[in-house]
Amino acid sequence: MPGPYSLLPLCYIIFGKSMRRLRICQLITELQPAGAERCLLELARRLDRGRFDVHAAALRGGPVADQLRQAGVPVHVLGMRGKWDLLKIHALAGIFRRERFDLVHTHLFHADVAGRLAAIHAAVPHVVHSVHVAEGRFRPWQFFWARMMADVCDRIVAVSYAVRDFHSSRCGLPAKCYMVIPNGIDASAYRHDETKRHAMRRRLGLTPGDILVAFVGRLDHQKGIDVLLSAASHLGARGKPIHLVIAGDGPQRSLVENYIAHGEGGRFCRWLGFCQDVQEVLSAADLFALPSRWEGFGLAAAEAMAAGLPVIATSVPGLQEVLDFGRAGAMIPSEDVITLTEAIERLSVEPEIRRKLGEVGRRRVVENYSIEANIAAHERLYEEIAG
Repeated sequence: MPGPYSLLPLCYIIFGKSMRRLRICQLITELQPAGAERCLLELARRLDRGRFDVHAAALRGGPVADQLRQAGVPVHVLGMRGKWDLLKIHALAGIFRRERFDLVHTHLFHADVAGRLAAIHAAVPHVVHSVHVAEGRFRPWQFFWARMMADVCDRIVAVSYAVRDFHSSRCGLPAKCYMVIPNGIDASAYRHDETKRHAMRRRLGLTPGDILVAFVGRLDHQKGIDVLLSAASHLGARGKPIHLVIAGDGPQRSLVENYIAHGEGGRFCRWLGFCQDVQEVLSAADLFALPSRWEGFGLAAAEAMAAGLPVIATSVPGLQEVLDFGRAGAMIPSEDVITLTEAIERLSVEPEIRRKLGEVGRRRVVENYSIEANIAAHERLYEEIAG
């Protein structure tokens, strides 16, 4: 009579697909600290290691690569000289072939182009693509690409319903091509910390009665940092200057530096650069402002809500959903400096409204945008497609 171990080869033949871990590659354009990159980081390090063997890959590197490696995630960086260094696609296909991935999950447009072409070349059986933004710039080729290559993608993941509707309408793809998985927040990592609040406010030279407005994000035209600085200037001109702390870096860094260098900006505005401890910044603040021109979700706004901060944000797709269309925060029109000025002025003198908005916002994030729900939804998707 055969022993128990002699049945293992037969069991593997019958059940092998479900017994072994699915091999997943998370591919992104670069590994700089920004929203989509943070989503990839959380996904790669939180997927169930008993069911998934996860690698990360990027066309270009960045600091997030070190965080991935510290979490035990193998990282492949192609080192493209430019986003259209097509010779590297052959190298990417070689990685796919060598690692024998069951599924490649691409994030952002250039990684999606390289990833789908390399997946075809390496005969990767399944591809998933995440759309992170309702693109506000003129980029018709991105939607043409998605429509043309629809057969080389099992599912398009949208980070909000607004992104799904936006992308579907421009690509002409049916709803069955999409799955909405909202971004996830580890609310406990951003919970208000009174000790950190006092420490940061001392560093900023604030008194207990000073109202501090925070901005966290890339210093980019998309995020409307120029609109926020204009609102701060208007408040100063009215004799009601606000204290402003800005955490982040990017192509519009010079706008912030010039604002601080001239007039009252140097007295009332502090720029921290890229900040590792976002919880410290949010704990120190009394208000959070995100005057984005376009978004897909608004990860920074959700993190501020998790910290219990009242949020002022523009009424653009993605942010509208996160703020529950104005029920979980104050919404203003995009590009509207005067309305932003008035919203900051009004909330700065209404502590009870700030408290209520903060409570509603935190509850919304905890109940609707948990990181656990985000990871579980991706795990179900991967197993449905490749398992």
